Amino acid sequence: MDGEQWNKAKEIFGKALACDPDRRNDFLQEACGGDESLRLEVASLLSAYDSSDGLSIPPWLDVLPPGIPVEGRTIGPYRLVRRLGEGGMGQVWLAEQAVPVHRQVAIKLLRIGINDPAALRRFHAERQSLAMMDHPAIAKVFDAGATPDGQPFLVMEYVPGQPITDYCDQNKLGLQQRLDLFVAICEGVEHAHQKTVIHRDLKPANLLVVNVDGKPTPRIIDFGLAKIIALQADDHRLTGTGSRLGTPGYMSPEQADPRRYRVDTRTDVYSLGSVLYELMAGVLAFDVESGRPLDQVLRQLREQDPPRPSARIGPACADIAGNRGTDARSLARELRGDLDLIALKALERERERRYGSAAELAEDIRRYRLNLPIMARPASRRYRLGKFLRRHRPGVAAVAAALILVTIAGGSFAGCQFTLTP
Repeated sequence: MDGEQWNKAKEIFGKALACDPDRRNDFLQEACGGDESLRLEVASLLSAYDSSDGLSIPPWLDVLPPGIPVEGRTIGPYRLVRRLGEGGMGQVWLAEQAVPVHRQVAIKLLRIGINDPAALRRFHAERQSLAMMDHPAIAKVFDAGATPDGQPFLVMEYVPGQPITDYCDQNKLGLQQRLDLFVAICEGVEHAHQKTVIHRDLKPANLLVVNVDGKPTPRIIDFGLAKIIALQADDHRLTGTGSRLGTPGYMSPEQADPRRYRVDTRTDVYSLGSVLYELMAGVLAFDVESGRPLDQVLRQLREQDPPRPSARIGPACADIAGNRGTDARSLARELRGDLDLIALKALERERERRYGSAAELAEDIRRYRLNLPIMARPASRRYRLGKFLRRHRPGVAAVAAALILVTIAGGSFAGCQFTLTP
């Protein structure tokens, strides 16, 4: 099949998707005009589509006729270099832009089902959400459009980074350095929320870290499942009502049961809590890689509370502790208490008990770093006193030393008599 026939096949395929399934055979007979090879090609595409989830059919770059190269193909001023990844909505490619500036960019291409209204709405939502945001922790959008065949694409900042968990482990970052990166991510998420955008798929693969002037800097990418908060009341189509959108291990309980609950900004807070848990303890809050059926994993998410991060650190966790520049006993001790409580508050099953925003979560981590009482813990008098003593340790130590000296001196002069003479 040559390029012209292939373009015709894609056009007929797109129109066939809009037909009632019972009428597709009649439509194909008429649209293909007796060309049996064309009809069989379109029928095979329809069969692949029907056996998929509607978004996991092969992207257009994967189903090009044999012999047509992909690398080096151009889309406007962008030349495709290599595929970076693939997700539910399409592929992401590294590309080179020649004009008006020379730079590397990332191009996201929507899957071949361009006539799927839900897919197009989510893609346009991502395009719009990225255009509204301007924050150093969020990857920038440069351009958007469609190929001559009508394939929607999005041109974004290329982030040559690593997932935050991999970066932290490979560079043996301690807990405090990890918390600094995490707070910066929370600030980016809060910016998105203020622009009325919920990410809905926050996970390490979408939280990349790059070195900028020798300093690790986080970037939030892939708003493909983003939801525009302002549209929630009027347009449920963006959500895909009744379908689960998210990644097991990081998705919230309300994402696991979308028929009962609608997502809001606290959905992202839960996902941030999952990332924080993994950054600290080296494991996910819930085990999703044991081969259990997905429905069991989602039921656990809806019905159970995760264990404290410190409880996951045992003698066998030497490698996890080593990646944090410490030993297992010291890591468990550092996590025990405030950090445990911060992570568990972000991971509350009931949204009303979670942090109300990413900003609140970041603020509690800052308070922990400054030895201030955190919101996640009831502020008892003893707890507040302990925080005060740790916060003012040098001054308290000096006062204590002075009191000891006064006490010793008072004991030394006890019983002595002094006579004042004129």
